[in-house]
Amino acid sequence: MTDQAPEELTAEQRAYVEELAGVLTASGIQRMPSRVYAAILVNESGSMTSAELAATLQVSAAAVSTAVRWLTQVGLVSRRTMPGSRREQYVVDGDSLIQLIAHDTSALNSWSTGFERGLQVVQPGGAAAHRLTELREFFVFLLEEMDGVMRRWEERKAQSRPSRSARNR
Repeated sequence: MTDQAPEELTAEQRAYVEELAGVLTASGIQRMPSRVYAAILVNESGSMTSAELAATLQVSAAAVSTAVRWLTQVGLVSRRTMPGSRREQYVVDGDSLIQLIAHDTSALNSWSTGFERGLQVVQPGGAAAHRLTELREFFVFLLEEMDGVMRRWEERKAQSRPSRSARNR
């Protein structure tokens, strides 16, 4: 976008931005990053400037800045410089959340390691050891399965997309 007014969202779109932000917030993401992510996701271009986000969400530039900083750090939003301007656009890619979940296995590794460590401090064969073992095995299973899940997802996406020749008809 250029220095035009921000793309106006319909009342239904604005309500959805707040609804999706609520879902994201309930899953552990802070409210303002949730709102910013949802607004960019709903925007037809998939990108907005800080000023556009502030106007759309009716919040301060500082609130947008803090939210965007966190979203870029975790990979949900990327920055793109606007040609001929020092202004930046914040861009959300449709699969950014998918990629984040699929490839950021550090949390899964940390949980697995934590449960493994717990086995060293509880009674072997006891109830606590059983719980910790089951949790560790589950997280190891998740780590092992993630590659297969992503492969199957890519196959599914490829099957649902029309071929180039079909799109050009």
